[in-house]
Amino acid sequence: MLGEQRAAARAGSVAVGHWVVFGVISIALWAVIARAYGQTYLLPDPWQVLTQAGRQPGLLLHYTLITAAEIGLGFLAGSVAALLVSVTLLILPRWLRDYIQRLVVTLNSVPFVAMAGLVVIWFPAPMEAQTMAAALFCFFAVVYHTHQAFGASPPLYEDLMSSYSASFMQRLLYLKLPASLPVLMTSLKGGAMAAVNGAIVGELFGAYQGLGFLIMDSRYVGNTSRVFLSALLCTVLGWVLMGLLALVERRVLGWHRMQLREAT
Repeated sequence: MLGEQRAAARAGSVAVGHWVVFGVISIALWAVIARAYGQTYLLPDPWQVLTQAGRQPGLLLHYTLITAAEIGLGFLAGSVAALLVSVTLLILPRWLRDYIQRLVVTLNSVPFVAMAGLVVIWFPAPMEAQTMAAALFCFFAVVYHTHQAFGASPPLYEDLMSSYSASFMQRLLYLKLPASLPVLMTSLKGGAMAAVNGAIVGELFGAYQGLGFLIMDSRYVGNTSRVFLSALLCTVLGWVLMGLLALVERRVLGWHRMQLREAT
């Protein structure tokens, strides 16, 4: 157990190191390209963006926290709704399940930008539309694959549960949910990125605060450095959410990795 914990800690340190190297190389390339391009009002260098961050730190923090709240609430609402729908589909009649699946696929084919525009019209309250847009984007990113994973339990284990006359909740808790965790965690990561995009798109359409609004406002006044800064802060929020999910994944999928090592 101690050896596994040390191995996990080393793996985490290596992953952090890789991200640090990635960041340093990316910033260096950005600086070189910006210097070679020579038109800083179109492509600012990293120093200009950093200087911009120091001009209005309070405003940036306020808008970042607003967008973070929209992303977090939208991700939670969309993920919970997707899980509930995925579970409900397991107990519905086949004809109704097929109809709902086709409905989800059809709605998922609607351009997200158009959907966000409608959400802003339907939910005009501050932060409400942006949170709903984040939740919808997250929901559609999670629900389909999660339902497929719930319905793909190994037939041998399904037969075993039937031989013990297991109830639906017992099958769900002891078979379907554990077996679907790898796919579920991957779907949640996709949902996290979708929630970030949903919140920002919602702010672009109809908000007076948040990083999306700051991007639009900066574009109108020609402040390209602030556009870059706002986009970077959106990226950081996505990284933070992905990092939290990675920690959860490492915790809940430990059994899965152990089984893979034993099998090999």
